[in-house]
Amino acid sequence: MKKMKRFASAALAALLLAGSAPSALALDTTPPMYKQFGCDSAEEYMDEGPGYGIFDYDTLSDHYRQHWEAILKDPNIAVDYWGYGSLEDMSLGWNDDLEECYRATAYNMTIAEEYKLRCQPSVQLNGAYVHFADAQPEKVNGRVMVPFRAIAEVLGAEVTYDAGKITAKKDGETLSFALDGKQLTVTDSAGKTVKIVQLDTAPYKKGGRTYVPVRFFAEAFGLTVQWDQDMQTAVLYDRAALVNDIDSKFTVLNKWIKAQPSTENAKTLRTVATIGAAYTAFDTIDGNKDYKVDVKAEILANGQAIEATVTVDLRVLASYFLGDSQADDVLTAAQAALLRSALSNVKLELLCSADSGDLYLKCPAVAKILAMDETGDANLKALSNGAWLHINWADSTFGALFSENLKILKNNTFTSVGESIVASNESNVTAYELGWEDFYRNIKNNVNRLNDLLGDEQFTASGSRCTAKLDKQNDDYGQTMTGSYTLNTADGSFSGTLESRSDSWNTTKTVLTFSGSVQNCKLNVTYHTKNTGILSLDITLTTTESSVEPKNTPPAGDKIVEWTQHDYSNDWDSVNPDGSLG
Repeated sequence: MKKMKRFASAALAALLLAGSAPSALALDTTPPMYKQFGCDSAEEYMDEGPGYGIFDYDTLSDHYRQHWEAILKDPNIAVDYWGYGSLEDMSLGWNDDLEECYRATAYNMTIAEEYKLRCQPSVQLNGAYVHFADAQPEKVNGRVMVPFRAIAEVLGAEVTYDAGKITAKKDGETLSFALDGKQLTVTDSAGKTVKIVQLDTAPYKKGGRTYVPVRFFAEAFGLTVQWDQDMQTAVLYDRAALVNDIDSKFTVLNKWIKAQPSTENAKTLRTVATIGAAYTAFDTIDGNKDYKVDVKAEILANGQAIEATVTVDLRVLASYFLGDSQADDVLTAAQAALLRSALSNVKLELLCSADSGDLYLKCPAVAKILAMDETGDANLKALSNGAWLHINWADSTFGALFSENLKILKNNTFTSVGESIVASNESNVTAYELGWEDFYRNIKNNVNRLNDLLGDEQFTASGSRCTAKLDKQNDDYGQTMTGSYTLNTADGSFSGTLESRSDSWNTTKTVLTFSGSVQNCKLNVTYHTKNTGILSLDITLTTTESSVEPKNTPPAGDKIVEWTQHDYSNDWDSVNPDGSLG
């Protein structure tokens, strides 16, 4: 039996080798690498993001081919790679699927080679790694130096060398410099000097190649340059071209955005939101139970500050929870009465300064509930009696993004879809320290998701009314979404109905109906959970200009409770109106 298995393994190896023989001089295997991994094209395979992104498909498949053919000639390469004692043991370990074993071995060995390059300084241009054939980037004095001809030609420039003067021409502009010099000159098509850039690291010659600092030369060509420290990668991208490419996919949405009324000259915007919530809890024995809640919110915002007041009567919520027989085991009669009283008149007040990062919150009802089990906490008692809770988020990631987005919302400066997507991803990388390597990939994912809903190809136009129909059936998560929606590119209005169903866990169905404009709209949402209940929300939003400025600090004399958090514990300090600690 052992001899038969050895013979079968050897025969399979010989068969696979024979099948790949015609491709011995090619850059790919037979069948091609992408087909071996279940893809219909090289493009599809690379879109799935194999490896570390350093190799293009030709390089990746060529390395894979070399390992594949070597393993077929000598299967012991795979045996040693996986640490098996013999070919027979490996065959048993892979359920006699040696082809799959060899494929995995060749792939892993290829990725290991790519990883070695990944650990060296790299250059990424518009989402794709630049492949340097015979000379690699290196770091000198903290600068990434790259072979000039290779990077210039990738950028689409024509390179010439003349008596020590090196030039690169692109789009009517000429960049010129000299070896060991620290000056880069940019001239236009008429020979007029456009700008002179001082270099902090001089170009030099090494191994017959001229090396230049990639940042200065890329920026001189009009590219944006970022540095990913963790991945040691200089990320170059043509920002204007990227924005324009995205915008070309969303002309309908951009027209609709431009149709929105400008609020740039308004001192303050006043938004009033009303929400009517109704929940029906199914009960087939004692009868269904209905619960209703009304919420009203008023917000004043001027780009530097927000003042918000939310009022809601939640007595019905108390009835819902206190109606549970287990509530008697948790709450005393006094606590239950306090809960009903607190929830009967909930008022939340918020004051926020975008510039200073100061946030003040006042909600006595919530503080009273929290204080039920903390009767000796002086700060909770103060908050229960109307003190303000103060948090400063100026140095936090959320605070920085909130401040930026507040100004955008007030000034209505969403210039285009492309600009918004690129700018938000740039902000996210900086604020959350995500690293720039995946910047282009994240933008691509954002665009693809938005394109499925609001891309030009989704719309059919009738005059200024552009209507899209949605019909997504049973995706990988057991979700279905159908409906239609219309954008009016003349007046900026919208309307539509969307319905989604999910069968991945509890079966749920959600229906969203909406109409109006950004400044005056109505929405209705119903969320139906099978055999459990239905939640319905009726929402109205109205935004108008206001002459009243939002307050960003509490009235003089109001008590303030300072909240700071260290690790996972909360430390409270009470601050008196005069600034002294209480």
